Amino acid sequence: MLRFSPLRILVIAAVLQSAAAGEQLQGKIVVDLSQPGPAFPRTMHGIFFEDINYAADGGLYAELIQNRSFEHRERMYAWRPAAPSEAIELVIADEAPLNDNNRHYLRVTAKQNGAAVANSGYDGISVKAGEEYNVSVYARSADGSSDFRVALVDQSGDSLGEVVLTGVMDKWQKLSGVITPSRDASDAQLQLQFQREGVYDVDMVSLFPAETFRGRKNGLRADLAQLLADLQPGFLRFPGGCIVEGSGLANAYRWKDTIGDVAQRKQNWNLWAERQSPQYHQTYGLGFFEYFQLCEDIGAEPLPVINCGMACQFRGGGLIPLEELDPWVQDALDLIEFANGPPTSPWGARRAAMGHPEPFNMKYLGIGNEQWSEEYFQRYRVFYRAIHPKYPELKLISTAGPQAEGDSFSYAWGRFATDTPADLVDEHYYRSPNWFLANHRRYDSYVRDGPKVFAGEFAAHTMGRRNNLEAALAEAAFMTGLWRNADVVDMACYAPLFARIGNVQWTPDLIWFDNDRSFGSPSYYVQQLYSKNLPELMAPATVDASPSKPQPLRGRIGVGTWRTQAEFKDIKVVSGDKTLYEWSPDKGLEDWAEHNGDWSSADGVLRQTSEAENVRLFTGETDWTDYTLSLKARKLAGAEGFLISFASTDPDTPVWWNLGGWNNTLHGLEMHGVTVMQRPGKIEQGRWYEIRIEVRGPKVSCYLDDELVQEYELKPHPSLYAAAGYNEPENELVLAVANPTRDAVETTIATKGRELAAEPGAAEVLAGDDPSLENSLDEPRRLAPERSSAELEGAERRYTFRPYSLTILKLKTE
Repeated sequence: MLRFSPLRILVIAAVLQSAAAGEQLQGKIVVDLSQPGPAFPRTMHGIFFEDINYAADGGLYAELIQNRSFEHRERMYAWRPAAPSEAIELVIADEAPLNDNNRHYLRVTAKQNGAAVANSGYDGISVKAGEEYNVSVYARSADGSSDFRVALVDQSGDSLGEVVLTGVMDKWQKLSGVITPSRDASDAQLQLQFQREGVYDVDMVSLFPAETFRGRKNGLRADLAQLLADLQPGFLRFPGGCIVEGSGLANAYRWKDTIGDVAQRKQNWNLWAERQSPQYHQTYGLGFFEYFQLCEDIGAEPLPVINCGMACQFRGGGLIPLEELDPWVQDALDLIEFANGPPTSPWGARRAAMGHPEPFNMKYLGIGNEQWSEEYFQRYRVFYRAIHPKYPELKLISTAGPQAEGDSFSYAWGRFATDTPADLVDEHYYRSPNWFLANHRRYDSYVRDGPKVFAGEFAAHTMGRRNNLEAALAEAAFMTGLWRNADVVDMACYAPLFARIGNVQWTPDLIWFDNDRSFGSPSYYVQQLYSKNLPELMAPATVDASPSKPQPLRGRIGVGTWRTQAEFKDIKVVSGDKTLYEWSPDKGLEDWAEHNGDWSSADGVLRQTSEAENVRLFTGETDWTDYTLSLKARKLAGAEGFLISFASTDPDTPVWWNLGGWNNTLHGLEMHGVTVMQRPGKIEQGRWYEIRIEVRGPKVSCYLDDELVQEYELKPHPSLYAAAGYNEPENELVLAVANPTRDAVETTIATKGRELAAEPGAAEVLAGDDPSLENSLDEPRRLAPERSSAELEGAERRYTFRPYSLTILKLKTE
């Protein structure tokens, strides 16, 4: 996946929702049940797993020891001598290793009895009293040293439980045991305690909870896997996006490295280490066999993605010449045999040897990830010509690349993929909530006789990239368009799936966790509501509802810069004949809240001397409205101009006038992650500019040196987004309705062709009274669906959709 800037558009469908009480709007939804349409694809809603944010090691994969085999790029990462440190010497060695793929191990010289080495796991090791934990270690000792003890200890060094492993010999042996802790601990360590002086070699040190999802050995963390099962996904796309491509092809994901005995899997450093964590590593303990097994356990179709001979963004010279693609194509053919071949075939036999003689019945295969150039389509065709004749029943998935600003779904397909056959085309988009609201009809006019749509990665986010209700409801509104176009949209999945708190390279995310706890974001419950309530047949629905009126712009003011040093003075805020604020040099920074940067007050100005990005200073009240902000600003140095904030309620959600932005080429008015207006403009260094911003209700006017440069007024936007389907055996209408506004909407629900029954229906509602609300470890279900009966009132069969809500109604028909 790629990270994209917010969508630059001139018109937006919705901006700035207020959490204050709204109005009672009126609406009508009509569903045509006279001829229920085509069947919904059972794969409509799925999940996408990528090892980002410590999703695999330290996450879904239940192993509790970090760097268990010393193959990490920092060989001793997560290991240290236990006190007394002078009693032990630790060296990473590679003579006569465990195997060719696991070439490094720890050589321990114990200089006195009781010397120990410790592993801290992933931010500590969490264990529960009375539960069993399986321990295993590969060990050898050439000098006849004694056996050793494996212990779980707390931060004080007190034992929580231990086991003695016997049988150390002069050649590698796997020693195993079980530890049952006597009490809970969230930050324990594992210690290897050597009872007698000597030299020991150790490798593949493992601590695994006996209770894994479905009791699988080398299995998955139960609570996280259960959250996946509870989504009832139609498919699982794996093992990732950019992970598949690699940062250079030497780092690309090769599925054959991930199967077989975990001690013999060839490990790899994680591409996302470039983003934040240089320690990020892939043990491949969670490999292709485990992914297929997970699909089977949760009832999801497996959808693996393979490398097509291209690295992410061609990094590291990552482009295999067409004449050298054969090994990569053969990998794809072998994968199909591994998944679907009989146990008598070479790769089917490998699967059977791992305990699964029956085929996994794979029906889909993704070729490449998020690539869109001619180089990609040349390579895709090579794979297609090799795979399709041999496996014509297999659905092959091409990519359209990331959603391009201002371009339609067919951007890459139409530009490069002429005469390129594919069953589905994979499109990705990470955009603001407003983009999702504006694009709920994205596929209404999509060509019906071409490849199907796979919305393979999508998530809404505000500028702060938060997992809040606002983002979730924007996704919910967008997904009504997926239902409405289920004849061409076969698959869709949110991304990314997991985020380990404290180890995050990317937000927003569907599921958050630490060592002990986990929770689903509001977006999780949106996905769950759609997936659990997927109808059997399509049913056209039309919506006629009062638009939601824009609320007045309100909030604080601020000054700031982006990669620029600047000075500000004569800052004043006036509302009518009342002065709300006037800056005095005598007060300096007293009334201001800093948001990054190096700020000072001297010589009668506010001065900012950092050239960092997103540097701002705020003052005022969040309920300010109908005011005029005036000031003077001067650029001292740097790349761009000024950021003048207005109507700000949250420093992470910019509402500002960006003067000299985009490398000092444009002036832009930005609101909640969307650039609503731009025009050419630059800021000269050393010159004082007079700036005035007038806020009047939902309208803002921006003046530079008394010239009106930009003006924008928030527009009304739809209050309801709806889609419907029908369950024939149950005579049941399924209606999905998103209301992302502050207003309740009293709605008449009517049908054509079949009358609604008089009996109450059922409702599942995800709702909150503030769009900024989020779930957390302490409040994991602060925002979660509530079930109730659905009473339609009066002869007109009215139902009121709550503000900030997603509602799934199931209504019986006659």
